[in-house]
Amino acid sequence: MEISKNRVNPSNTPESGAPVAGGGRRYGGVDKDERQRQRRERLVAAALGVFGEQGYHVSTVRDVCRHAELTSRYFYESFEGMEALFEAVYLSVSRELMDKTMGVLQRTPLMPEQLAEAALRTFLEFIREDPRRARVMLIDAFTVGPGIQRISAESNSDFANLIGSFIEMLFPNLDKVGLNPNLISNGLVGSNIRLATMWVEEKCATPLEEMLRNMMAIFTASIEHARKLMSEADAKS
Repeated sequence: MEISKNRVNPSNTPESGAPVAGGGRRYGGVDKDERQRQRRERLVAAALGVFGEQGYHVSTVRDVCRHAELTSRYFYESFEGMEALFEAVYLSVSRELMDKTMGVLQRTPLMPEQLAEAALRTFLEFIREDPRRARVMLIDAFTVGPGIQRISAESNSDFANLIGSFIEMLFPNLDKVGLNPNLISNGLVGSNIRLATMWVEEKCATPLEEMLRNMMAIFTASIEHARKLMSEADAKS
């Protein structure tokens, strides 16, 4: 049986993560579980750099361990393989984007256009300030495997649910005019992902403000259509 290149034990990897005498005893004031958590974080941070710069499919355990300055022993202490590591990186990036988005929305007036622009600007700036995130979220996530595709779909659903909650709050009873907040929010997320992916593929050559203006056009059209239908319904009642 051929051994996967991802299972290579890097013999020339720096040994800064070598075992500490005493096993589970505290070392330098840090206990065993905390040391393991720190090593895991180092691997995730290193993998973001490796995946983001060269892509998941040509990356190996050796690459990640070299960047993290840990031996492969500590890789397998936290991850079963490269796909499990990619999952951890994807979830870390996705959580960071959600946290930033929530923080911005909490400071934004409850007006549909302002909320949409704040969220979209946050998304675009998040991508542009570190293109490695975009490579992980928008390129490789769709080709790693079914498990990652499922996690990506769940993450996209989280953002759609966030949009949907604002739609329901700002446009109550929208279902009475034949509009489904869930379908609309998922459609908006889908358009965001497609446009952002195009932007990443061109290395963000289009100015951010132009991207924002065109993405906003889709949101604005949805907002205006909802207002029109609601106004017509009110006039008939």
